[in-house]
Amino acid sequence: MARMVIVVCLPGEDRSRLEEAVAEAMAPFELDYSGDEAFDIWDGWRIQGGVHGGGFELLPGYADDPRLVHEDPGPSLPGRCAGGPREALALAEIRAEGAAQAAAAWDLWQELVPLHPPFVPEREVPQPWSNPEEFRIEMRAQVEARVAFDAQPLVLAYREGMSALQAAHRGHDLTDILHGGSAHAVARLGRREFVAEETACLPYFPYVLTLDGWWCGEEGPVHGACDGPDSCPHPAPIAEPYRYGAARYLEALPGDTLLVLVRCHL
Repeated sequence: MARMVIVVCLPGEDRSRLEEAVAEAMAPFELDYSGDEAFDIWDGWRIQGGVHGGGFELLPGYADDPRLVHEDPGPSLPGRCAGGPREALALAEIRAEGAAQAAAAWDLWQELVPLHPPFVPEREVPQPWSNPEEFRIEMRAQVEARVAFDAQPLVLAYREGMSALQAAHRGHDLTDILHGGSAHAVARLGRREFVAEETACLPYFPYVLTLDGWWCGEEGPVHGACDGPDSCPHPAPIAEPYRYGAARYLEALPGDTLLVLVRCHL
């Protein structure tokens, strides 16, 4: 039993007929074996988010906006919702705050480097394997390499310092999307490059159903208005690599565009 969450984009005027509008947008991708298999995605869905964590974060001043969407039964957690107008949701703000945290992580690393023994990058274990025994040997080697890497004084100090930085953080919840600055990346990149890499996918939306009917995700875009990916003549609205373009697509939508989190059963 598989599930996924997709951001469904709707015109602002659809708020008065929300369930019907979501159903219409989702319809081309229902699992019914009637056409190209690329469209056979879901067999059940419901609006979900904001009650048990997750959901969208609200910008200040929008908590009582009647256009907000909430999971049934609610209520949503304070500052959260299952959907609402794009202008009410923290999108670019999350990435900006993530950039500030990533910059702090890079600065922390530079402060710690002269205080500890030289850093040794994690040893790479060759792949692929050709038989089960080679697989077991390489998996053990990878575990040993990770343990040795994590035990370095500089890495330990860096992660302890990052925990303190995150504990003092009181802004947007970036726990699950900004990982505090990878010790691998912070050791090899300059400040600007590190911040760009750490925030490229913020905020992260694995799947988006666009205003013009494109189901977009890591597997590639599928246009609901066409017969199949191979015969579709239209350019996808979210450029590859997808994970870098989804948030930018959402941010560029008109402010009254509804963004609704829909949990699908696959």
